Amino acid sequence: MAVPGYAEALLGGLPGDVKRVLTEVFRYIVPNGRFGPVEHQTKSESFQAYYLNSTTPSDTSEFSVVHGLGRTPYSLVPVLSLESSAVHLVRLTVTRPADGQRIYLKTDAGSTNRAFSVLVE
Repeated sequence: MAVPGYAEALLGGLPGDVKRVLTEVFRYIVPNGRFGPVEHQTKSESFQAYYLNSTTPSDTSEFSVVHGLGRTPYSLVPVLSLESSAVHLVRLTVTRPADGQRIYLKTDAGSTNRAFSVLVE
């Protein structure tokens, strides 16, 4: 977790007015960072990450999901929406590097045909 005092300490040598404004910005942003509702290809509320919802195939073959980021994502984090009882935390394996259009995954036999959500950044 980010500590606002650390960010404020870095502002120490700035002119008073600039330091005051930036201190208030940090005091607002740091504790108010939010991921937001889990909706397909929707940006999180405060971060440069996007949600993807999909369903695993009925077998364990590779499948892909269009991410819509406009760039190659760096990471994928499984998430569970608390607004639905039909989403599962499934075991996913990256089968090849993501590209500017898709992420490539597969699942194990116990996680086939399951709805899932991830956050990609």
